[in-house]
Order: sequence, then structure tokens, then C-alpha cells
Amino acid sequence: WKERIFNGDYQATFKYLNNSYYDGYLNNIFPEIRYDESKLGSYHSELLNHLTHKDFLGNSFQFSIDINKSKRINFLADYVDLYLFPHNIGIFSIKFYLSEAEFLNIACISDFLNQIRQLSTKINFNSVELSLNDFIEDKIIKWLHPDKDWILFNPQLKSYIMIDLKDEMDSKELDYLLYDIGNISVIGSAKGEGIFAPSEDYFKRQLNTNKISVFKNWSALSLYDTFTRISIDFPDEYKSWEYDYFNLYIHCLYLKFFMYLTNTELSDVTTVTEKTERIRDDFIEFINDYYHSHFSYKFLPDLMQDKLLSSLEVPPEIERIETKIKRINEHIKEKREKSFNRALITITLLSIISVIFTSSEWMISLGYPRNWMYPLT
Repeated sequence: WKERIFNGDYQATFKYLNNSYYDGYLNNIFPEIRYDESKLGSYHSELLNHLTHKDFLGNSFQFSIDINKSKRINFLADYVDLYLFPHNIGIFSIKFYLSEAEFLNIACISDFLNQIRQLSTKINFNSVELSLNDFIEDKIIKWLHPDKDWILFNPQLKSYIMIDLKDEMDSKELDYLLYDIGNISVIGSAKGEGIFAPSEDYFKRQLNTNKISVFKNWSALSLYDTFTRISIDFPDEYKSWEYDYFNLYIHCLYLKFFMYLTNTELSDVTTVTEKTERIRDDFIEFINDYYHSHFSYKFLPDLMQDKLLSSLEVPPEIERIETKIKRINEHIKEKREKSFNRALITITLLSIISVIFTSSEWMISLGYPRNWMYPLT
């Protein structure tokens, strides 16, 4: 994948990342910076394999979606990436963008986002109509032979949305737009228009809790299914939001998916077995390796991580799993104590028998008849 960064000129980007993040995070999401090729490229590797689909690289494939009978939006796919993580978790990402001037307006962007996240959406690709789900299975993940129930973990795709506006917009209008785009709502909903307009209390709470606002020329909103950044005449010239912060988003998604799978496995536990202990050990190892309180020399990545993890509800999920792990540990402790007590009783009984035998032999040596001594004892 690194070969697509500025057409293969990735060294400066890697140097920037190396100077921005601690080793733990770099090992998690940018192992190419820390390890040579001999440690990468295996499905069973303990490191992330980050791949780019060659068929899409640099080709900008043409797609279209029918919004209604009279409106069709054309868009391009710039590349398709695969993140193959340890613990049999994979994440795919597709960079879609609108390039034609007639579609570069907020209304079309809103319509596009509403459709592109639904796996049942019909898209036109190379003059063939197929569902987005079929496109993903046939063009992206079929070589990985995923479980058929992979779709259960993706009822709808998550969206990482970058919008740059040409004209100035006051902060209140920007907040309205940020809410509408982030919630995939009809434009104008945040202002109170339509049946899906939020209550004033909910609107304020969401912005206060999930908004990232550091500089005047951009704001971002981190929600469960979307991450939205809107800038004002401040395009991502150096692609920091694509090569840097997007990978931070992927890292947080990996945390979320691992917690989801672990919670699912633990919910089926009725008795403690070796498998249960393995789940516990994997969870503890994962938390130590991937759950970082701080991982950057800069303030913005840590701020973003806090917002992303909060919106994905990762911290409370970790707390719930830790509670389950604590109960498992208590159960294992009780099980071991019972086993120890049974062993102690057995040893005590054997000791009593040994004492009786030794005493009987001693009495016989003093002159008591053997055939009289043993029946009594």
C-alpha cells in the first residue's frame, strides 16, 4: 500500500509519522516503518498487513448511483485498501469521490452519502448493475474467503467524510451542516426543518460531546457510524487526513471490532474451560498492545483518539469485558480452590491410612498378634 502514497514517494510521509507517534502505535498501524519485509506479508503474521488492490490503483474506476428516477450521481473509486489485522479481523476501505462539477454541491453529497453506506444499494460499475454488497464480495474480499456472516458485523458501512467548502460560513451554519452530514440527515434538519429535525437539547449535546474544534478553518464530528470533517477553503493538500488521521480511525475501529467479538464470545460462556481462559488471555494481551492512553508527540491525534473511542463506545465496552473477565478469574480461583481442597482431603486420608499402618506394624513388633491387630484396625 505504501507505493500509492504520493505515487511511491512515501519516505517523507513515513518520516513525519515516525516523528509524530510512539513506537506502540507505529507497531500497530504502520509496521512498515518499524519492520522489514521479512516480518510482513503473512496471513498468520502478528503484525498488520496493509494492502492495496492492484486493479483499482491509479485507475479511478467510474461508478454511478440512481438517487431517484430522474437523478443519477457519477463518482469515482480512487483505490481500495485491505487491513488484515491479527486475531482474524480484517477491514476494507474504499476511497470514493465526486469529481464532476455538477455533483459538487451539498445536496448531492448528502444524497450520495445516504446511499453509499447501504450494502443493498444498487451501483453501476463497468456498465453492470449490482448491489454494493455483491461488489464488495466479488471485487474486494473473495480472495480472503471470509465467513459468510461477515455482513452481520456490517449492517451498514462506516463513513469517513472529508468536505472542503470554497465559501466562508459562520460557525453556527457550519455546526448545522456538520450535524446534517454527520448524521446523514436531510440538509436543513439541524435548523429545525422536516420531521427528522433534532431537539435543541439533543443537537447541543451531540455537538458538545462529539465535535472536534481546534482551528477556525475546520471542524469535525465523530459519531458511531460516521466521522465528518468540514473545512473552509482549507483542502487537505498534504493528505494528512488521508494518510495519517484516517489510519487512526482504522485503529479505533479495530479496537471496537475486537471488543465486539470478545464480548460475543464471552456471552456464550456457561462454564469456564481452556477456551475461556484463552479468550481472557487474548483480551489482556490485546489491551496491553493496542489500547494506548497516549500515543503521539502531538496533541491533535490524542484528542481525536479520545473522541473516536468515545463515539464508538469503546471504553464502556472494555469496562464490561473487564467485569466479565473478573468474574471468570473468580470462577477459576474458586475452581482451583475446590480442586486443591479435594486433593488436600485425599492426601489427609492417605496420611491417616499410613499412620494406621505404621501404628499397626509397631504394635505387632511389640508382640501383639498380627491376625488380631489388623482386623481391629
